[in-house]
Amino acid sequence: MGGINGFFISILEGIHSFVGNYGWSVVLFTLLVRFVLLPLDIKQRKSMRAMQRIQPKQLALQKKYGNDKEKYNQKLSELYRKENIKPMAGCLPMLISLPLLLFMFSAMRNLASEQSARMLLNLVESMPALADGTSVRAALSAIQIDLSALSITTEQIESIIAGVSTLSADQIQAVRDLATVTLSSDQISAIANLLTSEQAVLINEQLEMVLSGITLSAEQAQTIASNIEFESWLWIKNVFVPDSFMSSILPAAGSITQSNASILTSLQLTPLDSSDVLTQANLEVIASFLKTPAYASIAQSLGADNFIRIPLDLVFFQPTLTLPNSFSALFDSANGLFILPLFAALSQLFMTKLTAPKQKKDAPAEEQQPNPMGGAFMKWFMPLLSLWWCAGYNAAFAIYWCAVNVIQIAQNFFINLYFERKDRQAEEAAAK
Repeated sequence: MGGINGFFISILEGIHSFVGNYGWSVVLFTLLVRFVLLPLDIKQRKSMRAMQRIQPKQLALQKKYGNDKEKYNQKLSELYRKENIKPMAGCLPMLISLPLLLFMFSAMRNLASEQSARMLLNLVESMPALADGTSVRAALSAIQIDLSALSITTEQIESIIAGVSTLSADQIQAVRDLATVTLSSDQISAIANLLTSEQAVLINEQLEMVLSGITLSAEQAQTIASNIEFESWLWIKNVFVPDSFMSSILPAAGSITQSNASILTSLQLTPLDSSDVLTQANLEVIASFLKTPAYASIAQSLGADNFIRIPLDLVFFQPTLTLPNSFSALFDSANGLFILPLFAALSQLFMTKLTAPKQKKDAPAEEQQPNPMGGAFMKWFMPLLSLWWCAGYNAAFAIYWCAVNVIQIAQNFFINLYFERKDRQAEEAAAK
């Protein structure tokens, strides 16, 4: 993976090569990032305190030159130069932190996608060969469909060729000849959508025969499931899945008639040119494998069936609420306990209050320093955004978000102590 995302991922993987756990690697990576940004954070707090100190002088200028904006701005600039204040210095950490957060979000999404895809491909490779000696991967990559039994018309042939853009020249010729053609399951689903309901049933029956033949005994499924090496962290069983009691450790099995595209969308898996794992061919195999009884057995061994799913009919969308079906399933089958999303929201709210300018108790309202983060919108926007992102995306990103909040809270506390001590020393020196 290239670019800034690739740079972040390479650092994370470098840390992981020593630590051996992605959860703790993210924590150490966050410490490294905050250490690099520490000088800017100190500069920001210094600038904020300086701005607060000259607030009475600034108000005096505003009263004196309030009707002459040009004169007021000139005098204000002179005041900044005299007091050696650079107002933009306080904005620099914020301007850096937001893009950094977005880059980290993208990097963790790519890393989670690649690790999840690799784990599912390893499951495919660990499957025993089929009765005819064919590997499961080979069977899923090339499914043979007999078109001669479908009574496809000439118009339908042209519709298939025009509508399924992924067909190769050999596949197009086989479709024209109504011969047996080797297709991916997604191509089969696309063709079925262009046929009559009776023809779609016949072609899906052929697909089902292939996929339903990929099975495991309960013992085999349990053995494969027990050999999966998940990236766990504290109470989270798989850091590449959300820390939520609504998420199972492995993705839910798909249905035979479900398209590969919809399965991959639900898994947040998309092809990535810079990855040798997230290729279209690999993702087609993964999506097809999730439709097999073998995968359903593996997921069941890890508690994927220990959830109830409640469809919700809301105004703009129709989500499905997923909940553990028992108290034991909450701890045994759910991937997490929703601790990180809640902690991210609460710590973000606390940090918003902590970073607010310290006001003098007896100062009149006009001398109170405005707090840009103290408005009702910003006060609740970031905590709610924290909750949403950390609940809906992988736990590795939620670990990063929570670690950033904890480190920034500690930094702000000690930086404030440092400047308050310097202020007291200056006041004591002036009093002598």
